[in-house]
Amino acid sequence: MNPFKENGQMLPIASINSVYINDALASDLFRPEKIVQEIKNNRDFLGFSSDITDECILEEFNNALISKNKNIYKKANEIATSFGKKLASVLITLRNPSEKSLENRESWTNIHWDYWKSVKNIIFVGGLTSPILTNIFYTQIESELLIHNINDLKVSFIEGSIDLGTKGLSNLTVEGEYLLFDFGQTNIKRRHIIKKSNEIVIDSILAPIKSDYLVYKHKSEDQIIYLAKELDSFIINTIIDTMNIVNYKGSNIIVGIANYVIDGEIYSKRGGYGKLAYIKGNYEVHLSNLISVLLKREIKVELYHDTSSMALNFEKSKRTAVISLGTAFGIAFIE
Repeated sequence: MNPFKENGQMLPIASINSVYINDALASDLFRPEKIVQEIKNNRDFLGFSSDITDECILEEFNNALISKNKNIYKKANEIATSFGKKLASVLITLRNPSEKSLENRESWTNIHWDYWKSVKNIIFVGGLTSPILTNIFYTQIESELLIHNINDLKVSFIEGSIDLGTKGLSNLTVEGEYLLFDFGQTNIKRRHIIKKSNEIVIDSILAPIKSDYLVYKHKSEDQIIYLAKELDSFIINTIIDTMNIVNYKGSNIIVGIANYVIDGEIYSKRGGYGKLAYIKGNYEVHLSNLISVLLKREIKVELYHDTSSMALNFEKSKRTAVISLGTAFGIAFIE
């Protein structure tokens, strides 16, 4: 039995972000945003122009990691190595937690830690756009696992596909026409699928669009409720606009979303999409009913936890954890 799942769905208690590496939260130690900030703190030393956006800075950092300038090369590799060690420390804690880590993660009992000891494969997905950085992380993790005598854990990185979520959701489709979405913290990925005789005959990946209305920190309850309604309208309009773009005639829509989803209900305490819990009733039912009314035909919307949708790409793996490296750690398990 997986203590992190209920009826095959990931539970909020699974969050890696709330795991402590001794006294430091995993989410405070490592996430792409932290790497970007450290690079920006060293922008002048690395010779980066102030015109480089956050979206492009990791790509520029990739070049710094092989710079012919010895000082730039040294500083870039120091940054990369330090974050590789931090990422490794998260994995080491999950497999072999310190007493302090056990004490600080109060909601996990022996059954939760024991389950992590049974995990034999970890697949990292998403979040990075620097192949050299990814390689440094992999090398650093392998080295740290060896130092800590953890020799029964295989680690791999799957990078370069922002559409891994919608690709995973395509495994849930059967005969007919589908629209697939991955509502992430940064972008919304979209896909149009048509299947005949259980084979995909059309697989169209549409251009991603920017996510919106996800702010939630330092907001009053009234502001959160207002933003929830704006986000709800934005999601509905995004779905309908996409239907118009592909002249969608089907009735099935599968939506991956950056939040835990239990039987169609949104978990209120996680990130920007959590505010959708303020929308009355079951959010999956809400979307299905409202879009059906707006289009005057029956539409069925299914909601799916985003990292679980990515994990659908690796269904043949056993005793595997899929960890997404996005705005925060995402987690899904394959039994």
